[in-house]
Amino acid sequence: MKILIADDTPINVKQLEVMTVKLGHRPVVAFDGASAVAAFQTEKPDLVFMDIMMPGMDGITAVQQIRALPTDRWTPIIFYSALDRMQDIVSGLEAGGDDYLAKPASTQLLKAKINSYARQIALQSKMHLYAEELARWREDAEEQTRLGAHVMSRLTDAAGLRDQMVRSFNLPAETFSGDLLCAARAPGDVLNLLLADAAGHGLAAALSAMPLTQAFYSMTAKGFPLTSIAEELNRKLKAILPADRFVAATLAAVDVRNQTVEVWNGGNPDALFVNSKGDVVMRWSSRHPPLGILPAVLFSGVTETVVFQEPGDLVMSSDGLTEAENRAGEWLGIDGVIKLLSTLDNSEARFQHLQDGVTAHLQGLPGRDDISCLMATVPINRRRQFRFAAPQMINQSQFAEWRLDVSYNAQELRYIDVVPAVLGLVTQVHALREHQGALFLVLSELFNNSLDHGLLGLDSMTKTWIGGFEIYMQQRADRLAKLDHGRVELSFLLHQDESRAVLDITLSDSGPGFDYQNRLQDSTCLSESNEQTFGRGIALVKSLCDQIVYSGIGNKVWCRYVVSDLVQDK
Repeated sequence: MKILIADDTPINVKQLEVMTVKLGHRPVVAFDGASAVAAFQTEKPDLVFMDIMMPGMDGITAVQQIRALPTDRWTPIIFYSALDRMQDIVSGLEAGGDDYLAKPASTQLLKAKINSYARQIALQSKMHLYAEELARWREDAEEQTRLGAHVMSRLTDAAGLRDQMVRSFNLPAETFSGDLLCAARAPGDVLNLLLADAAGHGLAAALSAMPLTQAFYSMTAKGFPLTSIAEELNRKLKAILPADRFVAATLAAVDVRNQTVEVWNGGNPDALFVNSKGDVVMRWSSRHPPLGILPAVLFSGVTETVVFQEPGDLVMSSDGLTEAENRAGEWLGIDGVIKLLSTLDNSEARFQHLQDGVTAHLQGLPGRDDISCLMATVPINRRRQFRFAAPQMINQSQFAEWRLDVSYNAQELRYIDVVPAVLGLVTQVHALREHQGALFLVLSELFNNSLDHGLLGLDSMTKTWIGGFEIYMQQRADRLAKLDHGRVELSFLLHQDESRAVLDITLSDSGPGFDYQNRLQDSTCLSESNEQTFGRGIALVKSLCDQIVYSGIGNKVWCRYVVSDLVQDK
């Protein structure tokens, strides 16, 4: 420790010097106030002994100037003076002194004072080191926060959330939100939605939810069904999260063409379908545990599907919304959410009213948890024609014939999502990549006809009953699980037909077939006269393909899809 001794009496200086050296410290001597101030600035002592009566600048003035100097640490100053009146002691302490000793002081007292302040200064040095370390940690944390926020924004700011059907808000309780909102279009123009709420909030919760984004977007882009997406998300989280972490989630698929809404809810508040009048006509409560808890063999990706007969809004939220508290400790609750949604009949105004209502309910308080909501406006607007991007012309010299044949037996059909799997192979061909949407619709309709009707013996009329869609899907799941024989074969041939590049698709199954002549005739009539059935089944395939031909007993179908015109090289 470095000790500054400011005194004009040599005997007093000598006493303190000897004591300082004896205790293992280093003395610095000044014989007047000005020299003491200068020595304080240059030597930066740890402790100061200051006399009051000195020539030139006295000790009181010197201490006042020392205390006015900028510093990042505390340096104790002990006045050591022959003046021992109460007025002198008070003046010294008010000038900035920390202690006051009257001369002459005993050796034992001086030793005790130096040792006492040495302990305090050592503690101060240790606290200063801690403060510096905390400052470095804070800088590191701020940098990690900045980087994490950047990565999270890139992962979650997908084009799907800017879809004209989608509205959303996400109010984090901290810098990071543990709520994850995703939206994307599948190849068949189905809108897939995900609202995930990781346990807790902040960075830890955000990291728990982050792995879901890539799987959700990639599987949606490939056309995987919602059940398979839920199963994959659970498998991924179960594999990487610790046992005390999980993610509540709501998955939804909105199919405007077929007027269906499909929902999987695991641990989130009820998903709601609110019609244009503001009435809640459908609720999907949580029927599954959150993602990341159950192993794959126990997990169920079974969804609930309904047919909507009127336009409305599908509303999904995290529990931060229903559990939002006001100053009285009252939750907004699902009833409060419904009340806010039912006030207005315009979707945009309804969503804004919900967001404003949550803010008003919080009464200026921050949310105790992340608060998020995802709303999809669902129209009644069956498309009479599917519009896909115009294909690029293909130079004849760059075109090459391509062929693919695949076959699936009963065991494989039970667990393989055939359409996404095959489509993934087909769209590896550069010429077919931009046709993914149309080919997905064609393959889906042809394959579902073969599997559902050819092998499983399902009747499409079941879907027309009240609640028939759920019955149909349950029958499909039950029969597919018990399927022990049968086969579906698919064949693709990309080749040149005169000046066009065409893809011939052949699909056959080992089922008993059907009366395809009547079905083709019915589909033509339906597509021309009945708006409500247009776009389904064979009629949809006919609208997208140049030709379609059934043969045999109706269990084999061939269709030709026009890929592009071929142009001569210049």
